[in-house]
Amino acid sequence: MNKIDFNKEISQGQLFEVLENQTTLDALRTFLREKKLPHSATSWAKMIADRVEPALSSGSITWEELIGLIRDAEEHGNKHVRLYYFDDNHLDELRDSIKSKVVAAWAKDKGFPGSGEYVFAAYPPDPIVIEVRTGDGEDTDALILKIARTEHRRKRGILTEIDGEEVYLAPRVPFRAVDVLKIHTNGLIEIRLDPRTEPPISYSGTANAVLSQVSGLVNVTRIAELSLGIAKNSFSDQQKKQQAVENFELYETQHKNDRGDRIQSSSQADQGGILTSDVMTKVIKQFTVGDPEAYCEKVRVSYNFGKVKKINAILSEDSNEIIFTAGLSREEYDEVLNAILEVNSEK
Repeated sequence: MNKIDFNKEISQGQLFEVLENQTTLDALRTFLREKKLPHSATSWAKMIADRVEPALSSGSITWEELIGLIRDAEEHGNKHVRLYYFDDNHLDELRDSIKSKVVAAWAKDKGFPGSGEYVFAAYPPDPIVIEVRTGDGEDTDALILKIARTEHRRKRGILTEIDGEEVYLAPRVPFRAVDVLKIHTNGLIEIRLDPRTEPPISYSGTANAVLSQVSGLVNVTRIAELSLGIAKNSFSDQQKKQQAVENFELYETQHKNDRGDRIQSSSQADQGGILTSDVMTKVIKQFTVGDPEAYCEKVRVSYNFGKVKKINAILSEDSNEIIFTAGLSREEYDEVLNAILEVNSEK
């Protein structure tokens, strides 16, 4: 049985704030539907007032269940995902390091939560490790480590009168950010970072700080960045359109050549994307073929998940980064990430 620890002084309002920030209405509707409770709502305000609060008051749902929903949702989507790999020649060493018994002993020595435990901190004053576990969905041997931290965001400005003058005031509010480290037994390493909004913003620096958390368990000197250059070039290479980008649509590219020239191309989703435009494809081809040699720096794509949902992803200028711009389920996240990695593996 999973154990959830949370500060009893956390207010119901704070719980609802985190619920809204880190889950989706669809996820909450599904949860309530599975409990056979009323679940329709057109906005978060109505969902909280008309569905969640009455269900809590009646005992139909509990705080622990809502925190469990947050626990699952905070791992996927709306993340800057940094990809790394462990030295292939030492994978046996990695696998031995992240076996459940080894991880449990290491976590206990570090004072981290044990296997099956989860610490819910709404707005921690300092970054805190809230979960360490072995197993993630179908990846039963993967290592997961999560860190919660408090960031701040500014809400939309409100027109306010001060001393006879009208000015826009943008309230600065706390935001619970959760960074996730996942180490696969095949050597793939993901660091999923919540978006930062206040300087200094360094995703590479934050990723290194997350990696440092497993120093002493995993030999971090054997870890290197996983370049997504093949995927970027494949998405924008017209010759590979059919075999490499099946289930993807391309909306934006940024190319650079050895001379330092750049060209950026974009197309709207309702127009079918870049690959449906003869003009756009000709311009890209003219820039990328010949001397000086050119390569793709950045792409924005959408992945067709099933028949109705499109999942947006940006492969940024940073060589090993994918940005997911919306909250996702574990199934959605895993499918689109695996599809991108498959494109990246094609020569």
